[in-house]
Parts: sequence; C-alpha cells; structure tokens
Amino acid sequence: MAPPGLRHYPCLDGLRGIAILLVIPHNADIVVPVLHGPFAILTLLNGRGWIGVELFFVLSGFLITEQLYLSRGASNYFRGFYARRILRIVPLFVAAILLALALTKMFHGTDLHGIQTPGWVLWLGLFVINWTEPMGHSIPGFPQFWSLAVEEQFYLVWPAVVHGFTPRLIALSIGIALVALAARIVLRFLGAPPDTVYMWTVCRMDALAFGAIAALIVQRWRVQNAIPRAWPWVAGASAAALIGALLTRLYTLNTWPTQTVGFTFLGLACMLILLGGVANDLAPQQIRALAFLRSRLLASVGRYSYGMYVFHMFFVIFAGSWLTRFVTPFGNARMLAWALLVIALSYAAGFLSYHLYEKHFLRLGRIFAPVQPQTSSIAA
Repeated sequence: MAPPGLRHYPCLDGLRGIAILLVIPHNADIVVPVLHGPFAILTLLNGRGWIGVELFFVLSGFLITEQLYLSRGASNYFRGFYARRILRIVPLFVAAILLALALTKMFHGTDLHGIQTPGWVLWLGLFVINWTEPMGHSIPGFPQFWSLAVEEQFYLVWPAVVHGFTPRLIALSIGIALVALAARIVLRFLGAPPDTVYMWTVCRMDALAFGAIAALIVQRWRVQNAIPRAWPWVAGASAAALIGALLTRLYTLNTWPTQTVGFTFLGLACMLILLGGVANDLAPQQIRALAFLRSRLLASVGRYSYGMYVFHMFFVIFAGSWLTRFVTPFGNARMLAWALLVIALSYAAGFLSYHLYEKHFLRLGRIFAPVQPQTSSIAA
C-alpha cells in the first residue's frame, strides 16, 4: 500500500523501461563490434548504455524520497520502510544467488569456480561489491550487482536523513551532489582507477540526490496546486545533456571529463526529464510528444526491470557462447540481433519472476503500510 498522498506517475514506468533497455545491451555486449556500415552506430550506442544506470539512480532517489517524505509522520516510519524494501529486494536477491550456484554446478566447465563460496559470503559481499570490485575483489557471476549495492546503501541511510533534515532537505541534497563531484575530481586527480569513480557510492550519490530534489519539487507543485508546463523541463534536460555531451566526447566512459562534470550534467538531465514527465502526467492534458513515456510497452518493460536487471547477465555468463551462434548469421546486424535476443530473454525471465515469485512478497508489503497517527477531537 502506498503512503498517503503517493500517486502513480506513468512516465516513470516509461523512463524505467528506457533505462533497462539502455543497460542490457551495454552489459551484455560480447559479440564482435560492428565498425562500418549503417549498423556501426550500435557500437557507439552500446558504449553509452551505462547512461541507463544514471537514470535508474535518479528514479530511485525520486521514488524513495517521495515515499519517505509523505510517510515521515507515520508511527512505523522506519520499520515499515525497511520491511517493504526487504520484501522488494531480498527474495529476488536470494533467488539469484541460489540460481547462480545451481547454474555453476551445471556449467562446471566455466571459469566461475570462485562463485562456489558459502552463501553468507555472497550475501554480504554483494551488498558492498561496488566498493570491493574496483579493488580487484569481485564476485564472479554478479558483475551487474554493483549498482544494486549502491541503491541498498542509499536505502540504509536515507530514511534517517529525510526524517531528521526535512526542512533543509533540498539544501542538503545540493550539498551531496557537490560532494560527489568533488570526490570524483579528487579521486581522478589522485590516479584512482576509473572503476573506482564509476562504482563507489560517494562518487555516484549525486544522481540519487538529484532524484531527491525532483521529489521535493513535485511535492511543492502539489501543495501549491500549480503544475508547470512540461516543455521547459524537457528543454532544460536537452540543454544539460547536450552540454555534457560536448564536454565529454558524447559521454565516453572512463574518461576524466565524463567521470567528473559529465556525471553531473547527465544527472541534471535525468532529473529535468523526470520533472518534465511528471509535469506532463499531472497536467489535465498530456503532450503528444511525450506520449511514448506512457506507452504500455515501455510500462511493461519498466514493471519487470528489476528481474530483467538481475537475470540478464546470467544469459551472457552461462549461455553466451551458445546464444551468439544464433546472431552470427546476421552479419553487420548481429549487434542488433544480439541486443534484441538478450532483451527478449531477460524480459521473459523478469515476467516469470514477477508473476510467479516476486509479487507474492510484494503483497506482504501491505502489512507494513505507513500508519499515520490518529487525531482525536472532542465534540463541543
């Protein structure tokens, strides 16, 4: 059950769908790149698919901050939030670990012997993998879990921040964004590996902070009952994304410009497009140009995006060499064929996971819905 006042924004489902459609081809890119012809652009796009992770972070910052902000007066504020998060994250988390262990037993010829560690090591390790992997302590079989670890660390501390600093939350979020930028600059200046800047929570927390700022802006719209036009936000997002692209050679990953100001401009662009989409959802009439964000197809992909993200690398790790045989005959279109194949398989896995497994735990979350204090009144 949603906290009082919480509403559903269809555009966010679409943005989540776009994010996962960017990330999967990027992470699963194991076919020979296409360097010539009309399909060569796919090589460029695959190299920028990590942008979807930035969008995921901004979306998480928005959704979690709105939930916490609207339930901050609940008597079960902390207990309810953590219980709902556990029910959302942990069941699939455990299922993924068990499945990976089972698949490793089946495909014992692979180089994933390191995954055959005690379950508790995997459990604890995956919660901090974003800190350890850049230092060479990775957990084979779970390369995509680093971003989930960032979000889990955010869930751990953000409820206390929202509860304790509500009046100054926008200023605090701006400060967090500036600290993240400064941390990236310092680490790059000190010669830290690019993966450190890419994965460490302190370096990526500005995207989460941008999402929090967006949530607070939307709450002001609703309190004042004044919904702005969507176009200025969309135009601002386009401008921020363009400036960042020009400064970073189209967001080439692991370069100094991208990992410093590039992340900042990209986070701003994601925040602004999110605000444009929400403004469009709240408006009496929606803009046709943004109708794609409300499409059923993108909404469906967005709904199953968690399962798609968790499982998509399993197809690459455990069946990649076999699956690539199906796309080789496509010639220069092989990257497109491979991306569509992995997306389709991931969607199927996410669909089955959600309907056969995840939603049963999500229903239990209603037990932990925010409980608002009862106000008593004495009749005159």
